[in-house]
Amino acid sequence: MTDGRIIGLQHLAINVVNLDAAKTFYGDMLGLPELPRPAAVADQFRSVWYLLGNAELHVVENPEFKPLKSPLGPHFAVACDDFQLACECISKQTDAIVFGPARGVDGIERMVVRDPTGNIVEIIDLPLHGN
Repeated sequence: MTDGRIIGLQHLAINVVNLDAAKTFYGDMLGLPELPRPAAVADQFRSVWYLLGNAELHVVENPEFKPLKSPLGPHFAVACDDFQLACECISKQTDAIVFGPARGVDGIERMVVRDPTGNIVEIIDLPLHGN
C-alpha cells in the first residue's frame, strides 16, 4: 500500500462484564487518565475511555462477555516509565497476577495481570517504538 498507509493505533476497544470494577482496575490501579466521550456514544452504552500512551483504550461494558480461557491469549501490552515501581504498586493492589514480575523466555521483564473480567494486560519493560 503506497497511499493512505496505516500510521499507528488510534484506539483499542475491549469488553468487560462490570464497568465499575474495570474503572477501578484501569483508572485507579493502572493510573490511566480518563478521556471524555461524545454524548452520542455515552448515551448508547456504558463505557469509559482512557488515554493509553498516544492511543486510547475504550472499555465497553458487556455483562454477557466471556473472555477466552487461554492464559496469554488475546492481550495487550503497555509500557511504563518505571517498570519496577509499576510492578510494586500493582502487586499491592491485586492478586490477579498471571506471571511475574520476571524475565520471560525472550529475556524481557514483564508482569501479566488479569482485569476483573479476565482480560489480560501485559506490563512490559520495553520502550515504545520511536522513543
